[in-house]
Amino acid sequence: MAQQDAPEPRRLKIRHILLALLVLLLGCFVFFRVSVSLKLNRRITELRAQGYPLSLRELGESYRLADGTDNAADHYTTAFSHYVAWDSEAREGLPWVGQGKPPARTATMEPEIRERAERFLADNERTLSLLHEAVAIETSCYPIDFEEEIGAGVSWLGEVRKHSRLLSLEALVACERGDPNQALASVRAISALGTSLNTPILIHHLVSIAVQAQAYRTAEHVVNRVALTDEQLQALSVWLKSSDNDEGHRQALVGERCFGADAFSGSTKQLADHISGSGKLMTLVVVPRKLLGLHDRDMLSYLNLMQDYIDVADLPPGRRLAQAEALDQAWLGPKRPGLLTRILMPALLRISQLDIRRVADERVVRTALAIERYRLAEDVMPLALSDLVPTYLEAVPQDPFDGKDLKYRLRERGYVVYSIGDDGSDNGGTTRDERKRNAEGQTIWDVTFIVER
Repeated sequence: MAQQDAPEPRRLKIRHILLALLVLLLGCFVFFRVSVSLKLNRRITELRAQGYPLSLRELGESYRLADGTDNAADHYTTAFSHYVAWDSEAREGLPWVGQGKPPARTATMEPEIRERAERFLADNERTLSLLHEAVAIETSCYPIDFEEEIGAGVSWLGEVRKHSRLLSLEALVACERGDPNQALASVRAISALGTSLNTPILIHHLVSIAVQAQAYRTAEHVVNRVALTDEQLQALSVWLKSSDNDEGHRQALVGERCFGADAFSGSTKQLADHISGSGKLMTLVVVPRKLLGLHDRDMLSYLNLMQDYIDVADLPPGRRLAQAEALDQAWLGPKRPGLLTRILMPALLRISQLDIRRVADERVVRTALAIERYRLAEDVMPLALSDLVPTYLEAVPQDPFDGKDLKYRLRERGYVVYSIGDDGSDNGGTTRDERKRNAEGQTIWDVTFIVER
């Protein structure tokens, strides 16, 4: 019997080992859970100490004007309310506001189209007057409730694009009338309208970029259609330069992070809805992630990744794209961030490309205006952009897509100034309307400003 009882100490030893392993695993879990939570809280404290908002309430507090400050947004929203809409049939053939294309650079409008455009502008005289009045007001703050559904109550956002096109039509008709002052005022008003969208919301920043592009394209039509004096060219250059808003991209990323942080801080049901659009089944995923600390680690990864992109926005334009591409490759690589981070992250590389294109557009346009000033003064075209330095430009502007000088080529009629654009290749000044595909099937075109003489 004594021999039969001998194995008991061994069984006891095995139980002790298993218990010890369980305690060790529990300790590791507690350590991981607590350390991740501490790192997250420490990171949030650091970011707030640097002045960054990290909640929608804080974001809303940062986006407000002092009492009594003139607000251009009030003029714009009032202008939008006075807009006289025509049906699609009545607008047929009208450039920008209808389905018609603007005439070629030096061509005139067809008489019937011009007469219809004149009537459309007359119907919207009050709207146009308010849009021009708003130009003189430097501050703008649109009515946004950041803690509500962001798409609610912002019907005015779509109006911004529509009214920029109305101003483009006004500029075109002013050129037909031989009124360069009115045409330039319209370009300035488009640019001011785009700049008014200085909100910390990513989609608003993208609309602002689109409106600025409208201003640049309209400026190209004006320069090709009417003779401008040196004083007018200088004024236009200053207006377009003052509308250049490098800070807009950065503050939009800061705002986007607040929306993401709000999503991470939501209830279990809200988190499940973010993940799948239906909170019932995904609750079984969210709860364990929260308990295990994976949710906190995911949020920490999100905050850090967004900060990386914010830091890139602080770099000189010529360095931003390469750094954004490196970041994009890194977070799509083996060490991918957590589930919710992958869901919440917008296409930041593409957004960076669009913002860099805005910079390229502005530099190309202002360089072309400098060429026009040189041509007026010297009665010949410059042989190279360096001829413009230092009288008309401080230095030859760099192409933000590759860090090299902008390109300039004389054409059979006139010239083209251009940046190599998103595709990173020199396509000889191919315009967006002339875009083509390369051997790999990619669409290729350059960011151009063409003047025909």
